[in-house]
Amino acid sequence: MQLDLAGIDWQIINDGVMGGLSRSAWRLDDSGLHFQGALSTANGGGFASIRGALPAPLTGLRGIGLTVSGDGRQYQLRLRETGAADGVAWRACFDTAGSGQSIELTAGAFEPVIRGRRVALDGGLAQRSFHHIGFMLTSRQDGPFALSVHHIEIISPQTRHD
Repeated sequence: MQLDLAGIDWQIINDGVMGGLSRSAWRLDDSGLHFQGALSTANGGGFASIRGALPAPLTGLRGIGLTVSGDGRQYQLRLRETGAADGVAWRACFDTAGSGQSIELTAGAFEPVIRGRRVALDGGLAQRSFHHIGFMLTSRQDGPFALSVHHIEIISPQTRHD
């Protein structure tokens, strides 16, 4: 099942919530979701993110396929059961390397974290109901960044890959 990027209410959440100076913006067009800005490690910063509430929860998840264009940096795909900032996020990291890159993040690629620190939880993706999806850049490298997400494919038990 392909996720409708236009059907998600996207919002920016940067390190400014903790005093950081990173900035970012997003736009949506026919080619996808474009997330870009400038990362700053000043004032204890170093992350920029975009997150949105899904129109319907994702359940029975076995993985996620992405088609992206990126700037060579490593990004995270994050899934959340709730919108709570201090709640658990399930993250999977992926590297970008140019345009039209296809990435498959299997359930084993995701790990539960709270504020970037790994936590132990029983069960995995398939046992959860995710209501939020997002992308995050965390880095010790200041400077501009750009990630374009062209497609998000949900891999569930009902999805067939022949």
